[in-house]
Amino acid sequence: MISRQYGQKGMTLIELMVSLAITGMVMSAALGLILHEFRGTAIAKTYVTAAHEIGNAARWISQDAMMAESSGLVDGAQPTDKITLTWIERYDFANIPHSSIYSLYGNELHRDYDGIITTVARNITEVEFSQIGNLLKVSISCTPQWWNPKTVERTYSIYLRAAEGGTVQ
Repeated sequence: MISRQYGQKGMTLIELMVSLAITGMVMSAALGLILHEFRGTAIAKTYVTAAHEIGNAARWISQDAMMAESSGLVDGAQPTDKITLTWIERYDFANIPHSSIYSLYGNELHRDYDGIITTVARNITEVEFSQIGNLLKVSISCTPQWWNPKTVERTYSIYLRAAEGGTVQ
């Protein structure tokens, strides 16, 4: 009698389960890597956004403070969340007074320059101004509204311009 061997016509249940388990592990690893990259990008975006907002605020404040002859702050007093910088633009034919007021409204830092109000930074959670001599210290905290927000804090020191013929008040 001749015995015939037939070829395999399908897969067994065990082979099918093993292949599904391997596929599941590969897909889980790929999804984990994608989620890890997404989270890392979101954290980096939060930090960069906060640093950018603080940089904007510091640039505006430092430009005005370097022109300022007076800050309206009491020398050596506790930090405050509002500052008024004043100076006089002197020409041969005229003296033009200017002022900039920086204050926090909600989570926006506003600049009132000679009556024109602009927003110089957003998502600012805290700002503090203090003065010792002619050195102005500015501390700014920013917490962006992104996924997993992280507060970024920076402190700047700026020298005020001495008033003509005198010292800074």
